Amino acid sequence: MKLAFIILAHDDAENLFRLIKRLLSKDDLVVVHWDKKNPYDILAAAHEKFEAKTRSRLRFARPVAVEWGRWSMVEATLSCLEELEQSVEVFDYVVLLSGVDYPVKPISALKAFLAQQGDKEYIECVDPEHSAWVVDGLVQERYQQYHWINWRDHPKLFSFIVSLQKKLGIKRKLPGQLKAHLGSQWWALTWPTLQKILQMGRRRKIRAFFSRTWVPDELFFPTLVAALVPRKRIVSSGLTFYHFSHQGRPLVFYNDHFDFLVKQEAFFARKLSPQATDLRDRLDYFIDNVALALQPINALSKQLADYEHFIAVQWRGLPGRRIIGRQVDAWYGDLEWNKLPYFVILCYPGARLEPLREALNAMPNICCYGEIFRGGHIDYGLPGREHPLYPENKPALRDMKRPNFLGDLLHANHGRLVGFILRLPCGNEMEKMVIYDPQATLIFVFPDDRYLAANAINWQCAFESMIMHDNLAEARRVGKQSVMLVALDDDSLSLASIAQATAHIGCLPAGIAC
Repeated sequence: MKLAFIILAHDDAENLFRLIKRLLSKDDLVVVHWDKKNPYDILAAAHEKFEAKTRSRLRFARPVAVEWGRWSMVEATLSCLEELEQSVEVFDYVVLLSGVDYPVKPISALKAFLAQQGDKEYIECVDPEHSAWVVDGLVQERYQQYHWINWRDHPKLFSFIVSLQKKLGIKRKLPGQLKAHLGSQWWALTWPTLQKILQMGRRRKIRAFFSRTWVPDELFFPTLVAALVPRKRIVSSGLTFYHFSHQGRPLVFYNDHFDFLVKQEAFFARKLSPQATDLRDRLDYFIDNVALALQPINALSKQLADYEHFIAVQWRGLPGRRIIGRQVDAWYGDLEWNKLPYFVILCYPGARLEPLREALNAMPNICCYGEIFRGGHIDYGLPGREHPLYPENKPALRDMKRPNFLGDLLHANHGRLVGFILRLPCGNEMEKMVIYDPQATLIFVFPDDRYLAANAINWQCAFESMIMHDNLAEARRVGKQSVMLVALDDDSLSLASIAQATAHIGCLPAGIAC
């Protein structure tokens, strides 16, 4: 039994290398796709990390700039398959993983399982016309309408375009005799089947259709497998354990989830937190030292008794302990578990805040950054206090997961109270995050009435003022600790306002242990 593993990764090279080392045994092969948006030299790092024998079984695919929900995710996977094709090697199975996955059973047990089950295809193939698979969101609209933009970038415009196409009666049909099927993008497929998929994926009509669908990585492979493989050969489950919370968000596993994961019948788990080093250590020990009796399994079912118990009994979580599924919104990432307070200065575009920042940074144990979420670069505004993993001229690293960037920045300044400036409208929804984050204290800076009166004919100014008031009203509605300051008509703060802000920040606790 010979396996090839495809890994889609975009950051966290150290945990990626750990996964590669665990996967590479005997004559298996690993192909990595490293997101083109990340400038980190993964090839040089891998050459330094691994010895020659390991490097001979490691390949790197043609990089693609991956965007969630778009065709680029499928393109990256196809790029890895092309790399396998060029290797001129023959594999029994190809297993698709992400950089945050990790084995929960030995690779030898996986090979024995695949040999025992016969020539099966492990991929979710759900007919959306007859069965529900999507927890929350679009279903038929994913492929029946055209999708040109990303919902994450322009949610209102995205929804408007979908609604408009429905009203106009636009209803696309799949090319040829294909019938839409949905399923997780994480699969284990036989190499002959994937070779056929590669050939179909090179057809212009196929690519043109799927490149204008929404979240095609959950549509492309299930649809083609359903068309190419007899139903009896398809096991409608993958080899990777994953689960979504009641909000339709993927669960993230931390150091205290070992017992839960080793109960699963699957061979891999996703998604492990980058900080879950102890969990990976325990899984390594378990894999290397525990003898597993291979049971005959027709389908890899999820063992969710513990998960359901946590949801029903411990929904609010326990002090200092993360609970499986306890994620109000996965968009917050690791920042959801942050216990360090911080402050945010929300202001209109023209506000001059350097005097305020200087006053705050003059206070003991206060660190007030500039516009760290500015689009073109990371404006730290504090020489020597930049985060080493996020260069100011590499905003793509920050934008892969903005809440994680903020969480990393907070913990890099442990013992200091961190703050930053957010000019509204910021265009990336960070204002929503800080308004609802219980650890964030808000300082709103509004323009003086005389400034507004002088610019009464300036519709842009009126719009910006409306945005500021809407966010202040929302902060008050959710009970946020906040203070409102007023700038003078020359767009600068008065001494009284600066004193009010410093007094407000000075009342906050600093250096709370996480």
